[in-house]
Amino acid sequence: MITNLSDYRKRRQLEKLNSLVKEIIEVRQYLQIFKNLELPDYHDIIQKMPKDVKIELLVHLQQQQGLDYYGYFQLLEKEVELKKSIQKLTAELDNLLSDGE
Repeated sequence: MITNLSDYRKRRQLEKLNSLVKEIIEVRQYLQIFKNLELPDYHDIIQKMPKDVKIELLVHLQQQQGLDYYGYFQLLEKEVELKKSIQKLTAELDNLLSDGE
């Protein structure tokens, strides 16, 4: 019975670890989109525009850029959280495996 329970716990930990690794790979793929992306500084462009020029499009682009960067920073935070979770789960799994020997 104890062997079955410890085997079950090991298998569950491995499944969780596998899931976290898949998730961090996906997050890193999304982060690659931003890696070499060079977007114009719409705020700077808007500030330099003459007063009589309509800048609605630039304002919209600046707002969209802000949302995109917000998403990027959320992905960076998620990557850090996933790294910590993977390290914690790996340590727990190491303990389970060493107890089983």
